[in-house]
Amino acid sequence: MKLKQLLSGVKTAYICADLNADVKDVVNHSDKAVKGTVFAALCGEREDGYGYIKNALERGCDIILCDRMPYLRCGYIAVEDAHEAYARMCAALRGDPQNRLRTYAVTGTNGKTTVTHMMCAVFGKAYGENKTALIGGVHNVVCGSVYVSDMTTPDPHELYGLLADAVCAGGEYAFLEASSHALDYGKLAPCRFEVGVFTNLTEDHLDHHVTMESYFESKKKLMPLCKTFIANNDDEYTKTLDCLKFSLHDGDFTATDTKLYNDGSEFTYNGIGKAKIRLGAPGLFNVYNALCAISAAELSGISPEISAAALAGFKGAEGRFERIACKNGAEVIIDYAHTPDALRSALKAARLFCRGGSLWCVFGCGGDRDRNKRPVMGRIASEYADYSVITSDNSRSEDPLAIIDCIMQGFDKEKRYAVILDRREAILFALHNSGEGDAVLLAGKGHEKYEIDSLGKHPFSEKEIIKEYNGKGVD
Repeated sequence: MKLKQLLSGVKTAYICADLNADVKDVVNHSDKAVKGTVFAALCGEREDGYGYIKNALERGCDIILCDRMPYLRCGYIAVEDAHEAYARMCAALRGDPQNRLRTYAVTGTNGKTTVTHMMCAVFGKAYGENKTALIGGVHNVVCGSVYVSDMTTPDPHELYGLLADAVCAGGEYAFLEASSHALDYGKLAPCRFEVGVFTNLTEDHLDHHVTMESYFESKKKLMPLCKTFIANNDDEYTKTLDCLKFSLHDGDFTATDTKLYNDGSEFTYNGIGKAKIRLGAPGLFNVYNALCAISAAELSGISPEISAAALAGFKGAEGRFERIACKNGAEVIIDYAHTPDALRSALKAARLFCRGGSLWCVFGCGGDRDRNKRPVMGRIASEYADYSVITSDNSRSEDPLAIIDCIMQGFDKEKRYAVILDRREAILFALHNSGEGDAVLLAGKGHEKYEIDSLGKHPFSEKEIIKEYNGKGVD
């Protein structure tokens, strides 16, 4: 594709390059920069792409995309926002697939993965599974083909490639998780979504945003990208937005007569239409998630009766309140809860699975991330669980014992607890000491199949540890 075609939707400040040059790819890693590529020198949180311009040029790259004048003699495109320009060029290179699909986006602190999975199930029921694409943190599914995911919202190079694959496979609908980081970095700038959803806003990512107000402003960047927007009227932040609202109490789309069970829930959906909904996924948070999905679908012309049929068999996304059978008779639940609000909600839902026994919670907090939430999560665990096992959870470059010390600052030490640094040993401790009538919540890892510490990224699967405990061996 000619460079001038790639730049058709990009706000450029200065161009010092041949607009008729043929470009075969746009990359943001210098080791992928070769002849015929544009290297986007992006400034990230931890690294500045400007430090890799020389390497890109030495590898044969022809043109640099930047928001500052490059210090080396080369062809370049200077823009106001290099991140947004990179996203638009990645989309253009792949034929702007986002314009050939009906796209939907979900943002918020908690619930993004489950809501997009629910929406995909509903639209799949209405139009066929081979017509849908799902892009998010657990995995990417394009018209039935499953791809590995390692980011809530993929890098634009991958994102628009996946959407292009969906178009080629005959897909018509795509459902995306929109992280605050992705919105800040303009990953979704080329998109115009049919419906956008804002689930809630609770403390998270303050290492990046610093304040809740800044976090909220980042999330709100999704609104102008959407034709229609719906938000949670029961949330302190999102209820202030001028848009359609969903609620358990008062909104454009509501759930009434809600009943919670240990194997699901039921409620009456009231929107444009009305339907009785029976979910196979437990917890009040999943009632909210279902409200999001059903209302977005109804705004797109899908009746709530079709949504009800689709969600009746929905058991949840991988690692989202996922129940695993255990030989000791306890209910073991794996959940991605890694924020204060998510941990509280997961513990409250897990309590329903205690059959006269105790509620166990195995959890930790991530390193190189928001430190303020650590004591808060400690307090929540001691308040809602009967026995807490505090352990590691992706300590990254930090000392895991220092992280645990922060957690313990908020923990009520009058409550039963154990500190076990090794997460595998912590899980086995909980399994060995729990039994019939107990519930064991493994919080924080969810779908992740790795652990990150100061030595790097290592394979780690909570499901495999449970399987090992059950005596079934490891695959």
